Amino acid sequence: NDSGRAEKHYQIVKKKTIRISLAVAAMAMAGVGAMKTYGAYTAANMSDSELLLMENVEALSQDEMPHVKDCKYDKYHDCEALHPTDPSKDEYREHAMWK
Repeated sequence: NDSGRAEKHYQIVKKKTIRISLAVAAMAMAGVGAMKTYGAYTAANMSDSELLLMENVEALSQDEMPHVKDCKYDKYHDCEALHPTDPSKDEYREHAMWK
């Protein structure tokens, strides 16, 4: 009799665990979708300076240092890769802009 109750309790706990896991997964997926939508909306409604600031923050969060070799020719712009901690490692290329 006790083993029957224990088995029944185990089944109830198992069902609740599965339901909670599915609910958490659904909320996480909805949150990711909402964040992507919000990000697209925000980027579409930002001023140029706000967009530049956001891009700079994203660039600084990357592990890899950008290089001016990634710039393409443009006679009206100059390409500059600023090192996040050491200004002596900054790179500069005239007549180029980021791809």
